[in-house]
Order: sequence, then C-alpha cells, then structure tokens
Amino acid sequence: MNEIPFAIMAIYIFIFGLCTGSFLNVVILRSLSNENFVLSRSRCPKCKKQLKWYMNIPVFSYIFLKGRCAFCKNTISIQYPLVEIVCALSFLGSYLAFNMTLKTIFVCIILSFFILLAGTDFKETVIIDTHAYILTFIGLLYSILKLSDISLAQAIIGSIFGFLFFEILARLTKKIIGTRMFGEGDSLIALALGAIFGCKILAIIIILSFIFQCLFAIPIMAYNAQKNKKKSLAISYLFVLIGMLSVFFVNYFKLLNDFEYLIFALLITIFLMWAFKNIIKEILIKKDALNNKNDENILNSSFYLMPFGPALIFSATICLFFLSNIKEIILNFLIV
Repeated sequence: MNEIPFAIMAIYIFIFGLCTGSFLNVVILRSLSNENFVLSRSRCPKCKKQLKWYMNIPVFSYIFLKGRCAFCKNTISIQYPLVEIVCALSFLGSYLAFNMTLKTIFVCIILSFFILLAGTDFKETVIIDTHAYILTFIGLLYSILKLSDISLAQAIIGSIFGFLFFEILARLTKKIIGTRMFGEGDSLIALALGAIFGCKILAIIIILSFIFQCLFAIPIMAYNAQKNKKKSLAISYLFVLIGMLSVFFVNYFKLLNDFEYLIFALLITIFLMWAFKNIIKEILIKKDALNNKNDENILNSSFYLMPFGPALIFSATICLFFLSNIKEIILNFLIV
C-alpha cells in the first residue's frame, strides 16, 4: 500500500486542526461556565438557540454568516475562527517539524492544552486547574516514552522548580506591592511547562515570557498613564521599553566598540534609574490604595494585573519548535 503523499497528509492535518480548534472553543467557553462540553449541543451563547450542523463548520461558517448569529444577529466573537486557525496552523507546524510520528501526536496534544490555558486566561484571566494538571501528566508521560530530550527525573525537578519559582515570586511581590504579581494559575502553567521542558529550557521560557510581556504590556501602561495625565510615568514606561530594545540590538548586532559601549551603558543606566524611580513611586501609591481599600480601580493599568499565562505559553510554543535558534540568539546576545 502506497504512503499518503506529504501534501495530502498536510491538508488532512490542517483540517483536523480546524475541527479540533472548534472543539477547543467549546471547552474554553464551557469550562468557564461549568457546563458539560461533551453531551450538550452547540448553541449561540447569547440567544441560546441550538445551531444547525452547517453553522458549525470551522472558519467557513463564520465567514458564511458574516460574523453574526443566524438567529439573533448578534456578533459572533472573533475568538472562534482565531482559535480554529491557530490550532490548525499548530498541528500543521507539528507535522512539518516532526513528520507523522508519535512525537507529533504528543506535540499536537500539548499545543491543544496550550490553547486551552491561553484561551481561558485571555478571556477571563482564569486558569482551569484540571487543564494544567492533565498537561503536567502529559509532560511526564512525554519523558517516560522518551519523546523528550529530558529524563523523567529532570521532568519532575523541572515541574517542581517551575511551580516554586512563580509561587515564591508571587508571595514576595505581595509583600512588596500589596498584591500578587502572578496568579496561582501562572504557577500551575509553570508546573506543566517544567514537566515538558525541564529546568534549563524552562528558565529560557521564563526569560522570553518576561520580554514578551514587557513588549505588549508596557505600551498599554504608557497609554493608560498618558490618558490619566501622568506624563512622566508614561515616558518612564517608554524609556524601559526603548532601553530593552536598544540593549538587545546593540548586543546582538555588535554595533558599538568597547568605548562606545561603555558610554551607551552609562546613558542607558541613567535613563533607566530615572524611569524606575517613577515606576516604583507609582507602585507604592497603588500599594497604599490597596491597603486603604479606598479605590481598588487604581490598579487597572498595572502591569501585574495583565495575564502572564499567554506570554508563558507563547514562549513555550516558540521553544517547542525553534529551541536551537533561541539558544543561538541568546548566545550571540551574551557575547559582547
């Protein structure tokens, strides 16, 4: 019997990914509302009417219905086609990277849980504990079957390290700024990622996730500060972002000689000290507001209230496919 051509198999996997993404949408929404996602039929979340079979075709139904419910004409969330496409591309990427092997199947399962965890975190800043625990078990099984580059012992140690790192950091920040910088869900995500990747790669994932969080969160915080007429704070946030980017480009592309680099480092340090002084002052104001309980809404623009799970998961996905490239970038960055 002839093997299925590579291109045909890729199409099958992409379509299977779309269908899986459609199911993941249901799991995300019903996990948050504590509904059964196996037995109950699909329905519009607004008018509650059951959907016809042709209204459940991944992506195509959204396009055909022009993004609106066929019954109540309310807007359908862009989450539906977005999750379906992301899942399909993830499955296709797994197949292209690892061919049709047992590892590909495991990677697809892992990516599915990544989508679940990121989906609930984005939607309501909630991590479903069961999803994280199942993913942790899958990570351990991944090592037991020798599909991973780490041993079972390394997976267990990585899992413990990930959980303790975020729990300790969260409890320390609670003492310093009055609230946890990371939710308990972030600790559970790290628990699962440690089981999949081990300590060393998890450390890279954590560093990347902080970078991605800053890249996305700092512009939002600067905008909120500007909107609240705190210009010096807005400029401080932007200085931090510009400082991060300039240090990366100067180090990675080796743009300066030793003397020029010394002057550059001195200037960056001065600007960052001024910026962090303003940011710390704002954190202390917010801490006092929390302690006095007179205006908890004052924390709405805070960096530490933005969901960190998606940044962790995005970084883990990159390491799943491009770990050797990431290591090369880090090595090139560190060698000045």
